[in-house]
Amino acid sequence: MVRQFYALMLLLVVSGCARKLCPQTYDVRYLPNVNINIDGVLDEPAWGKANSETGFSFPWEKRLAPLTEFRALCDDRSLYFYFQVHDKDIVVVKESPDDETVVRGEDRVEIFFTCDDKLRKYFCMEIDPLGRVYDYQACYYRKFDASWNWPGLCARGSISGQGYIVEGSIGLKELESLGLPTLSSGQMLKGGIFRGEFCHGQGAEPEAHWISWVDPGGKTPDFHVPSAFGCFRMVK
Repeated sequence: MVRQFYALMLLLVVSGCARKLCPQTYDVRYLPNVNINIDGVLDEPAWGKANSETGFSFPWEKRLAPLTEFRALCDDRSLYFYFQVHDKDIVVVKESPDDETVVRGEDRVEIFFTCDDKLRKYFCMEIDPLGRVYDYQACYYRKFDASWNWPGLCARGSISGQGYIVEGSIGLKELESLGLPTLSSGQMLKGGIFRGEFCHGQGAEPEAHWISWVDPGGKTPDFHVPSAFGCFRMVK
């Protein structure tokens, strides 16, 4: 009985630590030879086998967030993902198509991956409804290198009457080259999933609101903190 008691206590401690390190976990479904064309159109049957994540919220506002759905799959080559976003007031900057920094003032979805729990090195992609990418490497706290480009990233977007879709893929070898654990290794991949929700308000500039998969806490909006990250793991 004593041995069983201590085993139970150890399990509770380990489970508590796991929840602290990974407050949310998304299971990336493995499928051999995923046949997905990255075009911003969700017409591949494989997407129906991916886990649907819709648990997004406004952490810093007392109201329900508009629907955001995230799905991801992987095979032996790549991690594939999509966001399906409900948005009746899409803000897109049509000027400067070659200037990726315009994405910072638009509606967008975001994925961050980190090499460690303290964000000593992490990598970010912010993708607008047209599929334009603002990517950068960063370290804590909010030290950004915008000259960095994500290797092997492919992204496309499409706009509809209900909102927009962003579809993308990243090579597993590219993740590994950045010092990140690959999903095929069986390790947890620390990451965050976010959305910048912009809308036309009373002023000249659009209003920005912030949607997150994990509630980072804090009094002011900030995704660039360790508490904003959950985990990805591969399941078969």
